[in-house]
Amino acid sequence: MARHRLLRWMSNVLQVGSIVWFGAWLSGRMLGDAWAWSQWLFWIPSVTVLATAAAALVVRRLVGSARPRVGATVQSGIALIALIALLRSDLGVRSLDVGTDSGSVHVLQWNTNWPSSDDSRSLQALADRPADVVLISNRGAITSPDQVRQWAGESARVVGAGPFALVTRWPVREAVQIAGGGGPGRRWWVARFEVLPPAWEGVPLRIAMVDLPSRPSLPRSAVAEVLHQACEEGSLGDVDLVAGDFNATDGSVIMQRCFPGFRDVLQQAGGGWLATWPRQFPLWRVDHLLTSARIEAVRGHTINPGISSHRMTEAWLRRRSPLVSGSSR
Repeated sequence: MARHRLLRWMSNVLQVGSIVWFGAWLSGRMLGDAWAWSQWLFWIPSVTVLATAAAALVVRRLVGSARPRVGATVQSGIALIALIALLRSDLGVRSLDVGTDSGSVHVLQWNTNWPSSDDSRSLQALADRPADVVLISNRGAITSPDQVRQWAGESARVVGAGPFALVTRWPVREAVQIAGGGGPGRRWWVARFEVLPPAWEGVPLRIAMVDLPSRPSLPRSAVAEVLHQACEEGSLGDVDLVAGDFNATDGSVIMQRCFPGFRDVLQQAGGGWLATWPRQFPLWRVDHLLTSARIEAVRGHTINPGISSHRMTEAWLRRRSPLVSGSSR
């Protein structure tokens, strides 16, 4: 009898809690992170809404309630909506076996995040994922020329700008820090790189790398304004690919304000679980590869490197031919 009362109490709590959590999540989806208070709702992971509704259904079934099935119907509806959202934004259904051609560019992006940036285990993680272009945020000892040759080969070269490093065997035409600033928890950086893929016949791949503040209480709308102004004043120019740790999820005001028309690679062609942070049990995709209309994503996925608090993002990109007009910032 006591166990039954406990289950009934748990069922009531879960029923109400699931509805409240769903309402908060739905409000976040509708409002986005344009306001400091709404960004907390915007960050509620869809998987937690699904899990709460599923738990409410399971406990209700254990109770064996004879009440009308309205509660079960409501929870089933919440679970269905959350599942659809999960499939649309957090779980990629694109096959990881999609073929690539000789003109595609294999890109690996990773925020090594101190102390992993100085940890020898990171060398093996990078060696296991050779790519045409490796983009590293918060670079450390692992991006020194000697260590780069260990994990990328003797012909690889590394160029740096601010806290970023780009490693490739291809010619690099530009590597420059555009802007940066802020204090602890508020630090941000922007840099620009240009790489010449051999198959692109002299057309460069223009890359912007960003690393944005991690402090969750900092309004993302304010970050967007600072970044937009810095890109304008620092003459970032047109780019084809934006990479880095945005500390913001897909659809953020930061992307809308600073890189309108750009699309997330994993949203275009991602397969598997797409969240990147925290590494072991990722709930949020805060690391992004964004492409302009000039670039097409062939496939992409995230990788658990076994070190750092961030997962890697691996993608294959190709230049649209003929070049199409569109946003290229």
